[in-house]
Amino acid sequence: MRVKTLMTPDPVVIELPATREYALSLFRKYKVRSFPVINKNTKALVGIISIKRVLLHPDEEQLAMLVKRDVPTVKPNDDLKKAVRAMLEMDYRRVVVVDDEKRVLGILTVGDIVRRYLAKNEKLKDVTIERYYQKNVGVVWHGTPLKAALKALLLCNAMAIPVIDDEGNLVGMVDETDLLKDSEVVRVMKQTALAASSEEDWILESNPTLLFEKAELQLPKRPVSDIMNRELVVATPHMSIYDVAQKMVQYHIEQLPVIKGEGELVGIVRDMDIIKVILNK
Repeated sequence: MRVKTLMTPDPVVIELPATREYALSLFRKYKVRSFPVINKNTKALVGIISIKRVLLHPDEEQLAMLVKRDVPTVKPNDDLKKAVRAMLEMDYRRVVVVDDEKRVLGILTVGDIVRRYLAKNEKLKDVTIERYYQKNVGVVWHGTPLKAALKALLLCNAMAIPVIDDEGNLVGMVDETDLLKDSEVVRVMKQTALAASSEEDWILESNPTLLFEKAELQLPKRPVSDIMNRELVVATPHMSIYDVAQKMVQYHIEQLPVIKGEGELVGIVRDMDIIKVILNK
């Protein structure tokens, strides 16, 4: 299977120089998580900008400072295994498809592979997710404030995190888009003490301070239970790769909590996990 068979051709790109606000307008218009970024003059790939990086760095106006430059690239005729290996080695959900001059021809995401290959490959009905799903996962309590939940999500390096109740039962899932869509960027005044430059400076009766304005990402003071998804789509350890991929496509999700018995949470299976099967074929 060649990359060009599964990639999305001619993706929307952002040319540098560009501003943060311009990028946000494109994210709102196209409802995607990231865009390739190119040099305006050479049209060569510079890197990728994600909505998460833009929102989590509200004080940076120049987009060039937020671009992730070390991103995996492949050629259209490269084998799918090469693309998957690059994604897994760099822990990145997409590869940019380029020509010999590094001009962007397409983009291949984990979602593309799940939709256009795994969910259509009936041979994978005989391969279970048991060796692929994540067995050590972070969780948040349903009363966790949204700001703390976002921090937990970032520390887990995950796109979604299971939510448990007072008894430790799985009651929902919350993902980064749930959290970030309720956020807003506000301007706040900060104060910092100025350091003394010499011993004589301490003769001043009051310590000099510096006031400055800073943009911050703020989330409403609400618990995770207010925004979490309660309509859970789950997997079991013995479910097949094919069936899990089918569920991901049907419900437009990238991960499923894995349960056994009477609903005991034992892990989570991500789309990034199940594409590993391609390397084992």
